[in-house]
Amino acid sequence: MIAEVRRLKEQGVSSRRLEDLGLEYRYINRYLENRCSMDEMREVLEREIKRFAKRQMTWFRRNPSIVWFPLPYGKKPERLVRNFLKD
Repeated sequence: MIAEVRRLKEQGVSSRRLEDLGLEYRYINRYLENRCSMDEMREVLEREIKRFAKRQMTWFRRNPSIVWFPLPYGKKPERLVRNFLKD
């Protein structure tokens, strides 16, 4: 992903635009601009992704049009999804 952000910058994508594209782009851009170290980037990015996921789950739980159902015990989610997509 670092190579992708580097390539986008070389193609003229502004830092401001990269900040708007998403968490990964934002923090990798900051790393490439030497505004943080690799370790700082990873630490902050991991924390921010967890926070974002938590907000998403809160939104999903509050949305009445989303129906949650438990997976059958012992079933692999990947297999269930593949079978669903085949039908």
